[in-house]
Amino acid sequence: MHVRFLSDGSEYRSYGGGSFSKKKDSGGIFWWTILITFLMGVATFCWFFSIMVFSHPEKPFNYRVLAKFDKLDPIRPFSKYSVPGGKFLPSRELLAEFFAFSHEQLAVKNDLLKRAYIRNYKQEQPIYVTGDYQVINSRPLASNDVITEGWVIRARSVELEDVDVEIVLPGLKEKADPYQAGDKITLDKKNTFAAALHVQKFDHDRLCVTLMPITYQGLGAKDGKALKMNPPSLLNMEAYWPISHDPANGEKVAVQGGE
Repeated sequence: MHVRFLSDGSEYRSYGGGSFSKKKDSGGIFWWTILITFLMGVATFCWFFSIMVFSHPEKPFNYRVLAKFDKLDPIRPFSKYSVPGGKFLPSRELLAEFFAFSHEQLAVKNDLLKRAYIRNYKQEQPIYVTGDYQVINSRPLASNDVITEGWVIRARSVELEDVDVEIVLPGLKEKADPYQAGDKITLDKKNTFAAALHVQKFDHDRLCVTLMPITYQGLGAKDGKALKMNPPSLLNMEAYWPISHDPANGEKVAVQGGE
């Protein structure tokens, strides 16, 4: 008599005693695959994110992240013997340099200027502004400015009235105005080394350039004494550029070609 045992086929055993279960571990492999794929995606995102943050420190969010984790190099005070080489532009050449820039082109250029300053000009060369400028106004810097301590001076080119500059004097402790309206400031190639950080275009082809004397010396007050400045420890990259008020309307101008 033949006896047959019915089986549902859910389990088969090999001659060695192993089990060939169709159900065993199939779900575990699937979830491990999902987890590994997710972790690979996270790692790739973090890699690209870190590259973008370090590559563009001039962006407000990136700057905050780098500052929070102490990944920013201190702003370097150059001497007149160690300043990086660059172009020296008087007012007429300055206007010619940026006259044809569109809004988008100026935005890119301003990012490059700020990035170069934050990186202490390790990769890019500065643009220095030269010439004689007559002071229009001055005011102390505040917590909502790009640089929060010191003074900012607004001046107009003696040679070309369409070109204004605003000279930032970071860390200056003077309580009285270091310059008054009508005073003359000379920016030269030997002492001031006023590097451009931001270029602003206004109506009627007017121009205002934000300048930082990167030796933090070379400028004298109206009484002839040297102004004592220090590089800023941190920048407020969310603030408006330019820093000073536009004499044309007496109000701070919304950013164009900037952040």
